[in-house]
Amino acid sequence: MLDFINSLLVEYEELLVTVGIVSAVIFVISLVLMPWLLSKIPVDYFMQSNQHKAEIKGFGSLLIAIIKTGIGLVLLLAGIIMLVTPGQGIISILLGLFLMEFPGKRKLEIKFINHDPTFKTLNWLRSKTNHSPFNR
Repeated sequence: MLDFINSLLVEYEELLVTVGIVSAVIFVISLVLMPWLLSKIPVDYFMQSNQHKAEIKGFGSLLIAIIKTGIGLVLLLAGIIMLVTPGQGIISILLGLFLMEFPGKRKLEIKFINHDPTFKTLNWLRSKTNHSPFNR
């Protein structure tokens, strides 16, 4: 059995090293970007009465919505990867969802933010950039 595992490690050594390097880079980037991205979300974003809706009024706003959704999708996928590799997986998933536009997004955001450990973690990260905590 150990010979089999050893042969797999030797066979896939380059792949494992590449995955390790990519994981480390994503981890460092997530440490830098997450607090900054969280600081860009308005303090009242999660208030029940406050409905932040994307308004698409022309080609420029459509392009911005597509870019934000693309960045959100990348963060979502990176967060899923970071669930099994080093990094801030849950926070990356949340930020990806916040950036994306899809039906039912508001209900999902409120569900996440009503989870106390998640809410405390997001506010802790906001405090790292000297921004006031979210209201809910």
